Amino acid sequence: MNIQTKEQRMIKECKHCGDVFRLDAIAKKSVGGKINECPDCVVELKTETAVRYTGLELEDTGSFMINRHATVEDREKYMHELKNGVDLSK
Repeated sequence: MNIQTKEQRMIKECKHCGDVFRLDAIAKKSVGGKINECPDCVVELKTETAVRYTGLELEDTGSFMINRHATVEDREKYMHELKNGVDLSK
């Protein structure tokens, strides 16, 4: 019986290019993708299909607003505009 340690389970080989990568690496966490795809291939092949969300606390209400974005670029644009004080409620 082959029992892997937690450390061994965090190391994968990419099904596209054969590179070895860590599942807990910052690059892998930021791009997503399937468990057997390295970060570079996820970006290059555009295989990430997860919906991107942003969540904001509405001022002085105790309520939250959750927004769904079609692409990572849309999410980043939204957050950039929000940080620059653009009124996104219009």
